[in-house]
Amino acid sequence: MKKRHTIFTVLLAAILSISSVNVSTVKASGIEKITQKQLSSKAAIKEQESAAAAYSVSAKAPANKKKDTSYIPVVKGVTGSEAGEQGLVSIGTATGVKNGTMGKRYLYSQKVEFKGKGTLSFSVRCTESTKTKRNVVYGVFQTASLEDPIEADSVDVVRKKGDHKTVVARIPKSGTYYIGIYTMYKPNDKTESWKFTTGAIYWNGNNRTIISDQKIAVGHKTSQANYFKMKPTETGYITAVTSHPKIKISLCDKDKQRITDNTIATYGVTYGVSKGKTYYVRVYSPANEDGGYTLLVKNRKIEEHSGVTKTKAVELKKLTTSKGTMEAGVEKADWYKITLNSKKSVELLWRARTNSKMKLSLYQGKRWIDTKALTYEYKSYKINSKGKWPAGTYYLKVYTDSAKASGWYTLKWK
Repeated sequence: MKKRHTIFTVLLAAILSISSVNVSTVKASGIEKITQKQLSSKAAIKEQESAAAAYSVSAKAPANKKKDTSYIPVVKGVTGSEAGEQGLVSIGTATGVKNGTMGKRYLYSQKVEFKGKGTLSFSVRCTESTKTKRNVVYGVFQTASLEDPIEADSVDVVRKKGDHKTVVARIPKSGTYYIGIYTMYKPNDKTESWKFTTGAIYWNGNNRTIISDQKIAVGHKTSQANYFKMKPTETGYITAVTSHPKIKISLCDKDKQRITDNTIATYGVTYGVSKGKTYYVRVYSPANEDGGYTLLVKNRKIEEHSGVTKTKAVELKKLTTSKGTMEAGVEKADWYKITLNSKKSVELLWRARTNSKMKLSLYQGKRWIDTKALTYEYKSYKINSKGKWPAGTYYLKVYTDSAKASGWYTLKWK
């Protein structure tokens, strides 16, 4: 199987083991494995559809009227760290193989209904084969006959016992699809058979509402932009963390209009925000053969006591840390002051994190002394007096060059 760089496809490895697997259902997300018995009940199907929200699964009625125990479990990937489930599929004509046939094919097909775009990671492992070097095709298709894959790369083949492969298929939109396995039908050969362990995980690629500290998985293969609605519960800042370093993130207002520029995820993405305000975290991701990425947004509280102008600067008390934010979409400056009653050596410690650039300027009365600038990274700066500063009032101004820059900071002096 082709090596991939994220956790997405690796999750299915355990379910494709030849040995028995302890299968657990994903109850936290409201999804449970749908058994054949449940599928016979309309009420059970309706209940599962409601819980899953993004997809539903049903098995075909075998054309040869034999009881078919084959099943491909489909798990909904909510956080990108769900364990898969193991299913078994058999096709062919040998004793004990109870498959469906359609036209010129031995096949097993299973209907899957998706309520939106996303990706499906579908894995198979061949555990038994009476024929070697015979193509057995598996993947995601548009019809139950498995003749029309949804895309060229939504199918792959296994050829012999021990083959273990995964296909990551793009689900382009809501609709009914079919996952399955088939090979060509040879009526004169009564000894052909294949058996597989199987499993699939679906990742939702739709926009949705997110809340602090709850990781989500976002399914996509081609380049894609998503808008994730968020209403912070704390005034302070949010930090976005993703599994894909090349993703570009920006913050939008309630009308999905950008109030910040794009920031590449590699740098770490932080914005100053207000409690109860509606924002959209816009995430643009380039084409991704892994099938998606994870996103975690954290909202943290900051209680700020600063002045809005120099004349209203708030006294910065010695050995006390003051905190503040630069709110996204708002251009402002925070003012503080230090009063020296006699000559003293001074050390200022400034920590900050921003989505763009933040600055700290120091003044003695009206005279500018120094300016430090911080771009993207979480850093600390020390400003040391060279010798002792004369008695007087010193002012500190924390600001950004535009309303598109935001973040948080702390100040301390000793």
